[in-house]
Amino acid sequence: MSLIIPQLDHARCVHLLRSHGETCLYLAVPYLKEVQSNNISAVNTALNELYLLDEDYESLQDSIDGFDNFDQIDLAQSIESHELLEFRRIAAYLYRKNKRWDQSISLSKHDKMFKDAIDTAAESSDSGTVEGLMSFFCSMSEKECFAALLYTCFDLVHPDVAMELGWRNGYVDYTMPFMIESVRQLKAKLEAVEAKVNPTAEEVQKEEMNAAYGQGMGFGNGMLMLTNGMGGAGGGGGM
Repeated sequence: MSLIIPQLDHARCVHLLRSHGETCLYLAVPYLKEVQSNNISAVNTALNELYLLDEDYESLQDSIDGFDNFDQIDLAQSIESHELLEFRRIAAYLYRKNKRWDQSISLSKHDKMFKDAIDTAAESSDSGTVEGLMSFFCSMSEKECFAALLYTCFDLVHPDVAMELGWRNGYVDYTMPFMIESVRQLKAKLEAVEAKVNPTAEEVQKEEMNAAYGQGMGFGNGMLMLTNGMGGAGGGGGM
């Protein structure tokens, strides 16, 4: 078999196997696994379907991570309502891989997989998505998740939004570490700007020395001031 595998049209083989039913596909699993390294859509899809039928979510996850050439959204839609939690998590993962942040977070919130939701919000790099999740955690009284989101998505959260949500929901203690760090970073930025705008005492002294040196050498207003003779002598010496 290994001798003829390189000569086969693997997509066509999958089509022929399908035409004879799932049993033939199951019998061909060793062959499909061997040729999956080619990352062919038909092969990946066939194996993913078999893993789904067997409720083998670990093999399905490995297949998805290793071989991405298949209709990922179609698979996500087919398993987002699966009775097993792990398959619904895979659906949320597929939506996240395809930048469908809202769908991914919605699934994670429904299953109370809040860490998955936080990771997705962080990966989105979108302040609106993060702050929407913050509001959700407030509505669910999930204080620890609210704090974890502030920590994980620090750069994406507007301080005024964090302060308002913390104040309105009694989460001031959970918001305070975020606010302290925000103020610290703001102070550091202001100091950096001031350092660029306002010269230091050393720089001022250096400029004064340069100015004094220029005047001592007879420079005035950028023009060289020359005397008529050496050592204060009068008009040019006659011969």
